[in-house]
Amino acid sequence: MSTVLSTRIEEKLAKRLEAASKKSNLDKTSLIRIVLLKGLKEMEEDDALESYRQGEISLGKLGDLLNLNKWDAINLLTEKKISLNYGKENFEDDIKILNT
Repeated sequence: MSTVLSTRIEEKLAKRLEAASKKSNLDKTSLIRIVLLKGLKEMEEDDALESYRQGEISLGKLGDLLNLNKWDAINLLTEKKISLNYGKENFEDDIKILNT
């Protein structure tokens, strides 16, 4: 099922959209869908990273939100220059797991 949405955009943006449509050999509707999905993904990533930075979510939850495994989540944090929230409690939990 799909929903029809309409919006007004500036002429300059419309011209950019037209040029990108021609360059990519995509119709404008398909191109808008792609750009919208990429933009939403970027916003969701930014929101999840900020929640992690603020200590509101764990590394595991960050991975879940972004559909990443633990190592890919750590690599993303490194890429974005965000410190790993890993304190004494995390260390003690990891030691317990290793000792079992």
